[in-house]
Amino acid sequence: MRASSTLHHRDVAAYDFEPYSDAFIEGQHAHFHRMRDLGPVVWLPQIGSFAITRYAELREALRNWQVFSSAQGVAGDDFGCKFTAGVTLSTDPPRHDEMRKVLAAPLLPKALESVRERVEIAATLLVEALVKRKSFDGISDFARHLPVTLVTDLVGLPEGGRENMLKWASAAFNVLGVQNARGRESLKTIEEMREWILNNATPDRFAPGSWTARLYERAEKGEIPKSYCPLIMRDYLSPALDTTISATGQLIYQLGKNPEQWEMLRRDPSLIPNAANEAVRLGSPIRSFTRTLTCDFAIGGVDLPKGARVMMLYASGNRDERRFANPDQFDITRDDLEHLGFGSGVHMCAGMNLALLEMKSLLKAMIPRIERISVGKPTLAYNNTINAFASVPVTVQAAKQDQSAAWIDVTVHVHNQEAEDIVSVEITSCDGSDLPRVEAGAHIDVRLENGIVRQYSICSADTQPSRYRLGILREPNSRGGSVAIHDTVKVGSILKISRPKNFFPLIDNSVRSLLFAGGIGVTPIMSMASALASRGADFEMHYAVRSKARAAFVEELQSKHGNRVHLYADDAIGAPRFEIAKALEGSDPSCHLYCCGPEGFINHVVSSASERGWDESHIHVERFAGQTVQGGEPFSVVAQRSNKTIEVGPDETMLEALGREGIDLPSSCQTGVCGTCIVDVLEGTPDHRDLFQSRDEKFTNKRVAVCCSRAKSKTLVLDI
Repeated sequence: MRASSTLHHRDVAAYDFEPYSDAFIEGQHAHFHRMRDLGPVVWLPQIGSFAITRYAELREALRNWQVFSSAQGVAGDDFGCKFTAGVTLSTDPPRHDEMRKVLAAPLLPKALESVRERVEIAATLLVEALVKRKSFDGISDFARHLPVTLVTDLVGLPEGGRENMLKWASAAFNVLGVQNARGRESLKTIEEMREWILNNATPDRFAPGSWTARLYERAEKGEIPKSYCPLIMRDYLSPALDTTISATGQLIYQLGKNPEQWEMLRRDPSLIPNAANEAVRLGSPIRSFTRTLTCDFAIGGVDLPKGARVMMLYASGNRDERRFANPDQFDITRDDLEHLGFGSGVHMCAGMNLALLEMKSLLKAMIPRIERISVGKPTLAYNNTINAFASVPVTVQAAKQDQSAAWIDVTVHVHNQEAEDIVSVEITSCDGSDLPRVEAGAHIDVRLENGIVRQYSICSADTQPSRYRLGILREPNSRGGSVAIHDTVKVGSILKISRPKNFFPLIDNSVRSLLFAGGIGVTPIMSMASALASRGADFEMHYAVRSKARAAFVEELQSKHGNRVHLYADDAIGAPRFEIAKALEGSDPSCHLYCCGPEGFINHVVSSASERGWDESHIHVERFAGQTVQGGEPFSVVAQRSNKTIEVGPDETMLEALGREGIDLPSSCQTGVCGTCIVDVLEGTPDHRDLFQSRDEKFTNKRVAVCCSRAKSKTLVLDI
């Protein structure tokens, strides 16, 4: 078939081609280009539906759920819409928001932090195995691995369900098209899935702590209707599997097809998020869904009637030359990341953060291990909704690891209990050679046998050491690293370490240095004291602990440095207490101050020094992993209509602060991309961090996304 200029339905250009056919799928981008040239909206006579083709109009429609409704279904025909009724996709607010809040809970950025390390370790082990193989399939061996092995565990279906998740997810997306041969065949599979859920998906059979188990636990507590459980359980299949596999397959294909982009990414790993998003934009995992108009409406200058079904052609909008320069080109430096690959508005893909986490973890693992990627001709996977490859031949060339990138095999030479819950570990190279040069304040990555990687400061300060010494605190809530080193690592154990890295160095030629250690923060400070002593430099060390029983290395420090070392233990009766004012007395602010320890300890030392005139450039800190404040300075929010003034802390969002004061606002993505939580600004200047608003919209400062943005002014007055 060819494009037609015949006008239908109030002068809308027609495109006479069946959009769910194999021929259309094979040549979709040429079809989409011709459709965009016909106009922002076209009529598809073979399926009796309108289609929105261009980015601007798609974005407008997707963000206007009141007119472009999902409540009557998002499939391509009446049967598919009725068959999939009730799932989150086929709802509008407020029911949609209620279901989405439950569905998205384990998929939000903060929730995913609990599985980030698990994903990154799995990605690393996969890439290492594939590099050894050299040749593999980019879909079955690479793109499917994390979703099938890791995500199925997170979903937590019992045996019999896990091995069928891929088949069920693919069938669900076929039914969300039209009932062609693929759609009709998939109906049998969906019925099989529903029957399995009915007979087997009972709470007692879910993996403890899994997404599905928690879903039913919430229902038992009365937090959600029990009727939501089977619907949301089915929803977990989509964000967890097919869409992620599609985007990941596209990613490795494009990196192999565009070697200059891979070389650029290896040179600049900060482009990893761009590369992942560019694969999503170019590949568009979801080709299209539909909406139904709730009233007569004009979009892009085209009048559409109430009740009309309209295809949202995401894949066309993502290659709209009116929006994206060189839209068919894979460009990881593209600065416009506001694609439609995850949708837009309230129905943005619930699993997008998980998909990006998996893709970024794979890239992070690939960069130091793979020098070149070669790909063969991919085989298409035919699906009514999903854009994907069935297979992609991939060959990789292993990177020639330079000394800075390679892991060093080491042997545990000493494993000693230094204090309560603190051990010291001395390591030497397995081949007997000296370990790389180390400077005071440096740390190394330590990789355990189970793949866990942890960062530990080096206590020793020799410039050409035959061994490194580490001090490690057993963390009560550890996810395995410190506990393993305490309980399973012993003399003779083999570990892998990185070369030393130093983000906490001593400043050369400092007249005087003040060293502050809180708890296990003594480890880098200890090496600094040794380095300063060897130079004959003037310094004092202040070491504060909760309990004297947990004060490690005290005798050694006092033996080496005498009265330069001051120990403070909260439980030591009659002993001096740590008073920062006294510690700073007599020290000129031209001195340099170094501090490592818990967050509260560091903040106390830094704020006290600042109040006494110390310049920021003379204050150096190293914070424990996971404790760095990510948000920014605190500020106040005035909720005008609620008549409340609320303080937003440095490590919380406006959405969280408002919620704790009883002001619950609708939210969805919690990353600033969907626009659900945007509210009007009455006074003050926002610090915009969302991707929803345009540059011009942000410039006006009239609205703000409370899930991620902050304030440049001390107070923001919001119309809520």
